[in-house]
Amino acid sequence: MRTTSEWIRVKGGEPVELKVRDTRWGPITAELDGESSLALRWTAQLPGALNFGLSDMAWAADLDAGLAVADTAGIPAQNLVIGDHTGRIAWRLTAQMPERAGDCDATGPLKVEAACRWAGWLSPTENPALVDPVDGRLWTANARTVDGEALKLVGDAGYANGARAKQIRDGLYAKESFTEADLLAIQLDDRALFLKRWHQALLDEAKTNPDEALRSLAHEAATWDGHASVDSTSYRLVRAWRLAVIGRIQNGLLAPAQVALGDDFVMPDLPQMESVAWPLLQQRPAHLLPRKFGSWETLLADAAQEVRGQIRGPLGARTWGSRNTAAICHPMAGAMPAFAKSWLCMPADPLPGDGNMPRVQGPQFGASQRMVVAPGHEADGIIHMPGGQSGHPLSPFWGAGHEAWVRGEATPFLPQATEHRLQLQPKM
Repeated sequence: MRTTSEWIRVKGGEPVELKVRDTRWGPITAELDGESSLALRWTAQLPGALNFGLSDMAWAADLDAGLAVADTAGIPAQNLVIGDHTGRIAWRLTAQMPERAGDCDATGPLKVEAACRWAGWLSPTENPALVDPVDGRLWTANARTVDGEALKLVGDAGYANGARAKQIRDGLYAKESFTEADLLAIQLDDRALFLKRWHQALLDEAKTNPDEALRSLAHEAATWDGHASVDSTSYRLVRAWRLAVIGRIQNGLLAPAQVALGDDFVMPDLPQMESVAWPLLQQRPAHLLPRKFGSWETLLADAAQEVRGQIRGPLGARTWGSRNTAAICHPMAGAMPAFAKSWLCMPADPLPGDGNMPRVQGPQFGASQRMVVAPGHEADGIIHMPGGQSGHPLSPFWGAGHEAWVRGEATPFLPQATEHRLQLQPKM
């Protein structure tokens, strides 16, 4: 083990020494007990993991050239989708991946005594890819894109629930050819297909469950328009009830870990919890019921009581738009006094859409860009951005295009008629 000192300069104070203990398995990050430690070896910290090779994509003339650029680009793992002017398309996972030699288990911590080592990088040809798919369609949506040996290679870093990807996939198979407007419509799809069965589950439960809060919640959510629209009350109520139910199931299943770890317990992010919670809700096994509840019916009623306590007021004030309201602000807004924030933020627009559908957007998260453009047909292209082209809050272009982004109105990809001209001249 090698120990080095890094000095952190403190404004108005003395520098603080940070001792870094490094090993062949990476720097020590945590002490487990008097004899054991954890070291973290991260690919991003190894030579060759990061470079500016992706910039060469600007000179790639076709699909093959683009894939060749991806072979040498050092960036974090991303879903790279490429299309060229001949109509060829491909998906490829980027990132340099370590070659693990010997007895390696990539799913758990490595024991020092294990016969496992990193032997450089895997060849770029080992990166999972799909080139020229027979059906001519590709989609990712941050969901799982591989299976089998490829999934074993890349691992699970918390890929998204597949509901959004499924709606995109189904939209791409709905027709054999698409206009730019057709593809924009897929991006603006706010149908709540993922929550449809939860809405029905709430209505069915209310028929037999005597709890007043649950029955009231089901009554208020009875009118289901099937969309995460800004004026939908039912969507907001059903969404909140699902999260409350899943939270209780999750806490129950992880209770032994919480007891064993105490204050050291950190609730993991479990994006695939739906695949556990929904079967439990259907089968309701007594041995997996959290101890806090006497029955599954009581758990569901308790979740409804939480929702009723959290979402109050008349129905008109409990719409999805009243919660899903844009809070898109300049990075400096957090450091400014309250009266100045109005200059640094886009309007607080109610937003349709949510995380489990193609129109993915929340108060501070959403599509940073919607774009539909085909090589050679740029004049027909469409682009959306949640903010204007200027980062200066006093610029007249600070919020240009925001309203079209909110409303989903098509705006042209290419510049239109020149209205303003900025001319820079050297000082004489």
